[in-house]
Amino acid sequence: MKKFFTILIAALFLVAAPAQAENSGVGLEDISAEKYNVHIEKFYATLPQAKGDYKSRVRPILIEGAMNTETEVLIHALKNPVAYRELNYLFVAGTYKNYPVVIVRTEIGMANAAASTALAIKKFNPIAVINQGTAGGHDSALKIGDIIIGEKSFDHTAFRSAYSAAGAGIDLTKQENIGTYAYDKASGKFQAYTEYFADPTLLKVAKKVAAANKNFNVVSGVIGTGNTWFECVDYINFLHEKYGSSCEEMETTCAAQICQNAGLPFIGIRVLSDNVTNDNRYVPEAAKVCQDFVLLVVEDYIRDVLKK
Repeated sequence: MKKFFTILIAALFLVAAPAQAENSGVGLEDISAEKYNVHIEKFYATLPQAKGDYKSRVRPILIEGAMNTETEVLIHALKNPVAYRELNYLFVAGTYKNYPVVIVRTEIGMANAAASTALAIKKFNPIAVINQGTAGGHDSALKIGDIIIGEKSFDHTAFRSAYSAAGAGIDLTKQENIGTYAYDKASGKFQAYTEYFADPTLLKVAKKVAAANKNFNVVSGVIGTGNTWFECVDYINFLHEKYGSSCEEMETTCAAQICQNAGLPFIGIRVLSDNVTNDNRYVPEAAKVCQDFVLLVVEDYIRDVLKK
């Protein structure tokens, strides 16, 4: 009997192995991860819908996530949530730890992140902005579920390629980072920024929370942003080696750019949902880990900075 089960298991493995080998990437239908929590849309429909302008004597903290999977935990944590909509972007305002907080579902991608961040700043006048969610790993030392506190971020699509003649082939590693344009208060002009740094106070609080909560595996690093989903390991390794990128995603730097324009404290925090350099899975459920960590950061920021 034991021999029979051994043969059966071996046969099943041989049948499954080719299919696993062919699964070399994430299907486009999985990127938004909506199939994992379609029910949240029904929850949003039950929220009181705002009928006027947002009013608060205290400026709120703005927390951003691109998808339902990246905002569901945050919104459920709010007391007295009220839904607002501007240009079809969803904002939910409430309180957390007796302090006003606004959650925005930015939707996926760079343009959406910039637009929804600008709308949120205009409508809610936040005191600080945290962009968080999932990301793909660029560092083989990091695993799915690890959290990256973004000490800085950059747009990995903002580069000038080296010249090459027609027929010479394509080598995107020959490039110069030309940055993205944001307002510089000192000069009073827009100028190119090749990287955006996290607000020192938010960064300090996030690191303190990480040190005090060992159940999270947290590192400080560099977040790369672009409307891309890289699965070319050689190019990922190039970005990691040249720019120090810890991960890639599609929103952080754009939100940082808008916050730079508005003079607002900003930080990006990401959790790895995939890392093609060492693991071929995609685990959108990792988004919950990031939201749990961000709520702790918000709690400490309220207590130690805003209410001090």
